[in-house]
Amino acid sequence: MPRYDPDQKTKQHILETAIRLFSEKGLENVNVEDVVKEVGVTRGAFYHYFKSREELIAGVMYKSFEDDNPYLLADKLKGLNALEKLRFVIKLTLRPRLDVSDSMREQMKKLANNSVIVKNEMIFQVNVMAGYMEKLLLEGNKDGSMNVSHPKQVAQITMLIVLWLTPYVFEVPYEEYIDKVVFFEQLGILLGVPFMDEEIKELYLKLGEQELKR
Repeated sequence: MPRYDPDQKTKQHILETAIRLFSEKGLENVNVEDVVKEVGVTRGAFYHYFKSREELIAGVMYKSFEDDNPYLLADKLKGLNALEKLRFVIKLTLRPRLDVSDSMREQMKKLANNSVIVKNEMIFQVNVMAGYMEKLLLEGNKDGSMNVSHPKQVAQITMLIVLWLTPYVFEVPYEEYIDKVVFFEQLGILLGVPFMDEEIKELYLKLGEQELKR
């Protein structure tokens, strides 16, 4: 039986409350005071778990991913090889980004300019996301859909490139963004992970056009 951990329970309560408040009021309209008042803890208690509002936002991002993990959804699909599962994950991740509201888009741009948020996102990509991708690469080596020499390193560098392709983080002219997408496609082939089919390429290009041609 797992040991009861009151600290972890309080942290989870803070995260769940922050997610609800961000959803109801918008990210820009919620501060630490709003969260601690809703949870019923002191600011000192809040800072025991999170050093800043930015760290709370990063925690919310991690929890949101774990609550709706696309890799776990892909693993439940029957009849797909590992490459097809990986493409499913990429499409599932990209499609919602085409439908974000203007207010959420502005908030994402602000977060992309926050060094704490970007650092946390990079750590999350390498330490969490890359681990899930590595499992699919190993599976792909076994089922023959991929041929990757260094699965762990390829997964990590791929996750960092995904961040590099995010228009909010690295804003470039749209023509240069197209070159980045083509480079990413060719790099995947060279690394033994031909993950970019036509639909994925089109999703990336639409995302770039939407954000960089506004």
